[in-house]
Amino acid sequence: MTRDEARPAWAWWGGPEEELTLRHAVRILRTAGSLEELVFSGGPPLDRALRHHQTQNRKMGRSDRLLLGTALYALARNRELYRRALPAALPGDGEHLLLALLDGYRGDPGKVPHLPEGPLRWVRLLEGVTALRETWVSTLTAAWKTPVGGLPSSVQDALEGLLGIPLWWVEQGPWDRVGEVVKECARLKKPQRLILRVQPATAVARDAALRRLRAEGIACRPTRRSPWGLVVAERHNVLASPTYREGHVEVQDEGSQLVACLCDPKPGEKVLDFCAGGGGKALALGAAMEGRGSVVAYDADARRLSDARRRARRAGLGNVRVVADAGEVGRAGPYDLVLVDAPCSSSGTLRRNPDVAWRWSEEDVRRLGALQAEILDQAAAFLRPGGTLVYATCSLLEPENGAQVRGFLERRPEFRPAPPGDRKGHAPLLDVPGAGEGAFRLPATLPQYDGDAFFLARFRREG
Repeated sequence: MTRDEARPAWAWWGGPEEELTLRHAVRILRTAGSLEELVFSGGPPLDRALRHHQTQNRKMGRSDRLLLGTALYALARNRELYRRALPAALPGDGEHLLLALLDGYRGDPGKVPHLPEGPLRWVRLLEGVTALRETWVSTLTAAWKTPVGGLPSSVQDALEGLLGIPLWWVEQGPWDRVGEVVKECARLKKPQRLILRVQPATAVARDAALRRLRAEGIACRPTRRSPWGLVVAERHNVLASPTYREGHVEVQDEGSQLVACLCDPKPGEKVLDFCAGGGGKALALGAAMEGRGSVVAYDADARRLSDARRRARRAGLGNVRVVADAGEVGRAGPYDLVLVDAPCSSSGTLRRNPDVAWRWSEEDVRRLGALQAEILDQAAAFLRPGGTLVYATCSLLEPENGAQVRGFLERRPEFRPAPPGDRKGHAPLLDVPGAGEGAFRLPATLPQYDGDAFFLARFRREG
């Protein structure tokens, strides 16, 4: 048995799924010093910064872009590990990116031309990385059943270093013991596969969409939780696919799809997506309603809605209306269902956005909590008596989840928890451990689940 095979199932460190061309690795990563600095100092979202860098360096080919993206995201997922392995190196010269590439790729340094100070140095650095990682694995394995409160410094160090998350996440998360933290956050270190949602409003159902995509050379399989989802098995340019261009599928995480499922919209109802953003959930709601009734997609940031309009037209959903004016939202109400997909820390999207672990502070989360409470109260005003209000976040953190539910029910006594299945003829869609009646987590460790970590709570407004 190899050392990798002997590791616990949760100890996944990653690596590219495609063969990388390493011939120009040193040159490519040395010219990406600004991205390396961003990982350590914070700033704009990593994906946006990477796209900007690639735009500024138009001569980069596909293999160069793949290599840079692989190294950058490996560094973001293991920032503290590589910082300690290269204590004397200053971010900006590309050495952290090189180490992240070699470690994640498990490549032979002897095959990479022009390595600074020669391959032997990098072999020794990789040995140090492995030793440090295995020390942390042993520490966490020994502390598996330890309560998360008042952890010894060695366990704190191992959690931050191995999982790439700040300690305050552990303290504000939903976990009781160290092993629970490790299992979920280690799962969130594994990069996310691309997930599509079939558009039921078109003539192509999921099985037909699956056959069409496979005929186009795109390997995929159905999601096992969402009834609408497809997981793309390999790296493909799905946006160039005729099936995508014709509006039969949308890019949407399985967790987002399940939020729309758990909203349980009915054909003919009047629905408000109060924080619509790019419109993904509004489109899923409109499709679930079979094109009947109406879905108003609203966002306080009108710039985010431009993509929602385009996507609604491409999907052929005439019952989805994009609205940028709050007054118009009120005039179209009251609503049978209001969804609040609240702005949050996005800590549950760690596998797609590893930079969320170091882009937010505790003070940022406190500010977000105040905003979430304000938005919930605003959205509640648009709901008719007897209607359903759904609050959702892609966050792991209790101040954004359970604390918001408790605070809302205290402020608004006319609302009651409304677990899925309480409406006539509707069976629960998921058997998920609850965070209180009507509130649920979709953890990354949920069996047969491919999505981000989500939290969802349903309320009913009394008559």
